[in-house]
Amino acid sequence: MSNQSESLESVVIGDGVVVKGTFTVPSKAIINGVIEGDLTAEEVLIGPTGRITGRVSAKVIDVRGQLHNTIISEKSLIVRATGKIAGKVQYAEIEIEKGGEIEGTLSQNADGPAIKVGTLPAA
Repeated sequence: MSNQSESLESVVIGDGVVVKGTFTVPSKAIINGVIEGDLTAEEVLIGPTGRITGRVSAKVIDVRGQLHNTIISEKSLIVRATGKIAGKVQYAEIEIEKGGEIEGTLSQNADGPAIKVGTLPAA
């Protein structure tokens, strides 16, 4: 954390912790456990053991674990080698490391064209 006020506006869900509900975090949300519900934050980091099932909305989303449902990244979406996303994904910029997985519908920004991934036609 860069300063004290940022840490006061952040949340960490630890490995083994399961929470249910709707969460709004002013700054950063670090998820190593499980969220069953919706999460809105400035920045979301899903660790390798983290899983979110619900709507996630943030400027920056960094996925090392699992993310299911609707994902809205206003700025950048990063899917790391261990990351898995399934659902409807909206993003401004996207980066997928080798090994990262996305299945569902991708659309760039709100008015960009939708791209279906997970079932590519044979070449």
